[in-house]
Amino acid sequence: MNRVRSGPRLVRGLFLWSSCLLALPAAAAPYLPSDDAQVLEPLPAGVPAARARLAVPREPLAAAALARDYIERSRRDGDPRFLGYAEGVLKPWWNEPAPPAPVLLLRATLLQARHRFTDSLRDLDALLVADPHNAQALLTRATVLRVRGRYGEAEQSCAGLDGVASAFVTDLCVASVRSLHGALPEMATALDEMAQDAARESPGVRNWYRAERADMAERLGQDAQALKVYRAALAENGDDPLLRAAAADLLLRLKQPAQALTLTGTAPLADVLRLRTVLAQRALGKKDAALEAALADSYAASRRRGEDVHLREEARFTLEVLGDAARALALAQDNWAVQREPADALLLQTAARAAGKPEAAAPVAAFQKDTGLQDARLAR
Repeated sequence: MNRVRSGPRLVRGLFLWSSCLLALPAAAAPYLPSDDAQVLEPLPAGVPAARARLAVPREPLAAAALARDYIERSRRDGDPRFLGYAEGVLKPWWNEPAPPAPVLLLRATLLQARHRFTDSLRDLDALLVADPHNAQALLTRATVLRVRGRYGEAEQSCAGLDGVASAFVTDLCVASVRSLHGALPEMATALDEMAQDAARESPGVRNWYRAERADMAERLGQDAQALKVYRAALAENGDDPLLRAAAADLLLRLKQPAQALTLTGTAPLADVLRLRTVLAQRALGKKDAALEAALADSYAASRRRGEDVHLREEARFTLEVLGDAARALALAQDNWAVQREPADALLLQTAARAAGKPEAAAPVAAFQKDTGLQDARLAR
């Protein structure tokens, strides 16, 4: 892979969101207290009181800065309430067809997090028409297109970073996408050659680099290497819920539930970790009925809101916890219509086999043929 020179503008922060939005449990039905003074739930630390939030000035740059902080907090803590706070800050411009550029970028980011990918791409395309060299918009667009399985377009967005982002970020973006359509071994080698350069990058970029390298190792069938990379990443950033969930998934697949449980904890807050905790506990012969009920309530609440963000997680919960293969297959099929990452392909194959309908996974085989996706975990 050809390396590119660093351009004049570096990416200040990455909004590279995972396809599974973290969620906290929600009640099956709203509860109305009889006393207005009753405390239902304390606000997370660092959240301004309602009056302070309402006082945010109608000034795009200030509002965007606060919204960005909320988004980063949601990603860091696995708490989706901060996404709602961010959306509230941007409310004065939310329905405008052409809001100020900083607001437009963050609206696209929030739409991506809500899995409203078409709307997110609409905003990103509009932003890039006005500013073709907006590095963050290019990165976010590449992420959305990658999740949708549109790898050629995603790579074009990555290539657009040449000269406007650091050479390392550009190469990492390109390599991560190319690894998904026909060049997995070559891109894993390319990332190994970038290891020394990674040490000079910011913690966020290093985290992204290691997550990509571990994922490539898993798809190559090199589980020991993947686990080594995950452990190195967790040694530096052990609080990242998505990183912990990915490493826990590998440990569960390797039938090491006790180690997976040390990563997720017995009482995590984020649903993405709660699911892995439940699966690890069950593999150890234990069952946390309260935690399982909380997850079921959270998924039900997401469906009531008409959201697609939990389909992958709910399908896995339905299959591996509830044992309802037919329902899990339906959810996996709905999920495949929204997002097409390797984990989604694996889920559809697994659910189809469990339901006794392996032919239902035919779209995965067609996708592999069309894109050149390589993954040792997928059935041939």
